[in-house]
Amino acid sequence: MNILIAGATGLIGRKLMPVLINDNHRLIILTRNREKAREQLSEIKDKIHITDYQTGWEENIDAVINLAGSPVTRTWTPKQRRRILNSRLLSTDYIYIRCLQNRIMPKLWLTISATGYYNDQSGAVMDENHICSDGGFLYQTCEKIEKNAQKISNIVSRHCILRIGLVMDRNYGFLGKLLKLYKRHLGGHIAGGNQYLPWIHIEDVANAMKFIIDHEECTGVINVTSPNPCTQAEFSDILEKLVGRKNPLWYPAFVVRLLLRNQSELFLNSQNVVPAKLLNAGFEFRYTDVSKAMSDLLRDNGIGS
Repeated sequence: MNILIAGATGLIGRKLMPVLINDNHRLIILTRNREKAREQLSEIKDKIHITDYQTGWEENIDAVINLAGSPVTRTWTPKQRRRILNSRLLSTDYIYIRCLQNRIMPKLWLTISATGYYNDQSGAVMDENHICSDGGFLYQTCEKIEKNAQKISNIVSRHCILRIGLVMDRNYGFLGKLLKLYKRHLGGHIAGGNQYLPWIHIEDVANAMKFIIDHEECTGVINVTSPNPCTQAEFSDILEKLVGRKNPLWYPAFVVRLLLRNQSELFLNSQNVVPAKLLNAGFEFRYTDVSKAMSDLLRDNGIGS
């Protein structure tokens, strides 16, 4: 298939592209800066076609994967909050309008949302049928992304909205950031430590996306998370053990709210999310145990077994 990917230079895109190339798909990479993208993707630049938003593309597109979006881990200033939302909405609008202009009707479109949609649900187990009606910035952002993407159904045969959990990677994402803190003995439990984290290994993210592309029964909202969410306390204790350094700190909820304000929801919300649709469709996760997942990712850093 001809697959258009926006945001390919990010964490998920870099892991996904080799998987799709090995599956004999032709990749068209949509980026804001072609020269920068060529540098970042130098190892596979001869196997992909890179274009930008000014140039666009002329080829017919069988599938669209929109991974574009400013990171939510940066400080949520008013400017950054607008950037987080607009980067996701405008990339969708651009691709959609370009398809309309060129009379392109993709067979498949993957819209990237997040488990932030589920807001704070304490310990309740949530699958794709769970509906939220109100929440903080993360919920509002996901809700607007998903509502904005509804128009895609006018031109695409199959539309999937992927609510991706906390992606674990050895160098990037939230695990990479936490590792630096735990090496300095600055980690520990947050609030009661009972809030659930909907984690997923980066390898399972890429393989799950390939599985969704290959299986037409996968449609609509799909949770892309590990089948076994862990609590923040469990995650902290495992990381402390792997790092081999004591991290005895405890961060009360009021301190987290005082320091991070509205961004505190990243650390305080509890989301016991399960990937019911992927499991029912027969997808097999390679990493279902958070301890084994972290050991695998941190092995190259001299940590783990």
